[in-house]
Amino acid sequence: MSGNLKKLIIVSNRVPYNFIKTEKGFTYKRSIGGLVTALDPVMSLRGGTWIGWNGFLKKQKIIEDKIKLELNNSAGYDIKFVNLNENDVNFFYHGFSNRTLWPLLHGFIFQTFFYNNYWLGYRNANVKYAKAVLDEITNNELVWIHDYHLFLVPGLLREKKQDLALSFFLHIPFPNYEIIRTLPWHRDILKGMLACDLVGFQTKNDANNFMTSCKRLLGLEIDFKNSILFYNDRKVTASHFPISIDYRRFRIVAKSERTKKMLKRIKTATRGIKIILSIERLDYTKGIKERLLAIERFFEKYPRYKKNVIFIQISVPSRAKIKEYISFKNEIDELVGKINGKFSEELWSPVLYIYKALPQDKLAAYYQIADICLVTPLRDGMNLIAKEYTTCRLDGEGVLILSKFAGCADELKHHSVMVNPYDTEAVADSINYALHLDTSSKKKMMSALQETVSKNDVYKWCDDFLAGFEKSREKSS
Repeated sequence: MSGNLKKLIIVSNRVPYNFIKTEKGFTYKRSIGGLVTALDPVMSLRGGTWIGWNGFLKKQKIIEDKIKLELNNSAGYDIKFVNLNENDVNFFYHGFSNRTLWPLLHGFIFQTFFYNNYWLGYRNANVKYAKAVLDEITNNELVWIHDYHLFLVPGLLREKKQDLALSFFLHIPFPNYEIIRTLPWHRDILKGMLACDLVGFQTKNDANNFMTSCKRLLGLEIDFKNSILFYNDRKVTASHFPISIDYRRFRIVAKSERTKKMLKRIKTATRGIKIILSIERLDYTKGIKERLLAIERFFEKYPRYKKNVIFIQISVPSRAKIKEYISFKNEIDELVGKINGKFSEELWSPVLYIYKALPQDKLAAYYQIADICLVTPLRDGMNLIAKEYTTCRLDGEGVLILSKFAGCADELKHHSVMVNPYDTEAVADSINYALHLDTSSKKKMMSALQETVSKNDVYKWCDDFLAGFEKSREKSS
């Protein structure tokens, strides 16, 4: 790993493992999500401390505030817990993070709620995270803060320790200034991020949106050529670092005996049927509704595929206590039923809908059997599903149909079938096109995708970010 810093402190909304109460105390299981997928292997090798909430309310506390995570074949690392109460969860997490910032940053302004009590809860929770970091700091650490839940933490830390080494990485999109300015507290958010030496984004467009927002809304001087913002007599670097996956680990999972057994079972159950696959969290930004409408149009327009093609939608439950997500789930359930009712024949239905999280060996099996992987979010910071699919295709075949609004489109667009997810007709036609591609073309495209993902894995992402951090510290001094 890059860097001369003594210790890496990662700060995120949640710690990377779910803790489960047992008769003997507790056990833990790794969480699902892009941040954990990306950083857990890095921390396992490097060591350090990961700070975040453990999922329990303060009154439900079952474990001490800090534990040593022992992992097989690695150094392991410390986990330090931030204790949140019910108000924190309701206003900070369910409220401001997921009903204000999440929709706004994805450009869904009409699904955004601007409530002052949400903001106050967000600010109070960020103070708790900042205190947990300050309690952990000794000297010469890199504090690496992650994602939209913790925009205020860098500023709170900088107030207490002026010489602290601070960096921030945003895993979701950063919108243009016309959208961000609608947030009543946009100045506080921008200033919190500007307390860092380095602010990292998924794409160049996100970084440019941030710099332009700071120029237009805060009046800052910006050196766009060198990605430097001048703020409070400091130089802040804003750059893009597209996140990735642990390519080698996913290849190992794809080759495992458990995956092979699962793959054999799926092949037996779907003999002779082409499979279109989609895997997403159940979230309105992921384009699940629009994707199902495109599937409906596909079977309307190309009826010869009836009984020869099935669409498998794996939806991982997400934010199930939030009103918008409850309504969205009901809408998707009804749409799946409508499409199956419209096209089903004898023992065949066009849509297989799986609403649960699956272990990685099962996912790897589904990736390997899928003739097409449909990754069509309406807006996404990166989308690691696209990279997981290409990595697990051991046979070198399969076709990735990719939304131009996914962050990973910058890297993968030249060897994918690119679509606008809002264009139902074009997505349906793209599925037909992908099903007709010859083996040689598919292998050429997949080989290029795998080369891109393997060269730019999660370890390179981490090295690039830490190297960028060191450069930003030199610029700011």
